Amino acid sequence: MLVIGFYARQMWSCHASLTPAQAKRLRTEYSREDLSYFGQIAFGNDLGTLSETIHRWNRPVVRVAIMTACTAAEKQEVRRVLADLNTISRSTKFQLQPDEPDLRIYFAPIQDIPQLFRGHDGSANGIFAFRTTPCGEITSATVAVANNLTFAGHEEAIIREEIAQSIGLPKDTNRYPKSVFSSNRQIVIDQVSGDTYHLFATKFLPIDRRIISILYNSGIPVNTSRADFTRHVLAAPE
Repeated sequence: MLVIGFYARQMWSCHASLTPAQAKRLRTEYSREDLSYFGQIAFGNDLGTLSETIHRWNRPVVRVAIMTACTAAEKQEVRRVLADLNTISRSTKFQLQPDEPDLRIYFAPIQDIPQLFRGHDGSANGIFAFRTTPCGEITSATVAVANNLTFAGHEEAIIREEIAQSIGLPKDTNRYPKSVFSSNRQIVIDQVSGDTYHLFATKFLPIDRRIISILYNSGIPVNTSRADFTRHVLAAPE
């Protein structure tokens, strides 16, 4: 599975620094492993086209709309993901409503996705993009999901991953294979036959939920840099 994110390049710089109190709160409320994993997925993107700073929706309500025809199951899965996000985030709620959406979701055959994302080569099962203010606040986002996938659970996993990444967690990693943010969902279990078993993340792991909580509940400032996060949080003494 290939998942790619495209972003608008920021035209200005705007730096926010972690205060000692904010850094201490992060170290107190979250484990070192939580913070380390957050550091892997919250800064920059896999294409190298996004600044390595915190990006986040900084508003009480994000309006979400499905812009294309979809099945009842697809709509239900979107509702399920938004409901999960709303149980985690205390600062921002995600509501499915058609009027003036902030986050737009498209379902289309994989070969049609390039029509939605300029420069996309048509090889990804899902894709997302967001635009930000000069200081890193997300102002709009787009998600596209291929609706002609073969394996059970695959589309549900793509819906969940792309929405989760569009809220400000843009990177992939293979640190936790069952995580929504995993970069590798295909694992070979039978070393003799070579049978490949597909592992799709259709639920948030507990650590996924904590990563989302760090972004939306911890008070970490928008536009905090990776360098500051590393210096004041990850590299700070116990």
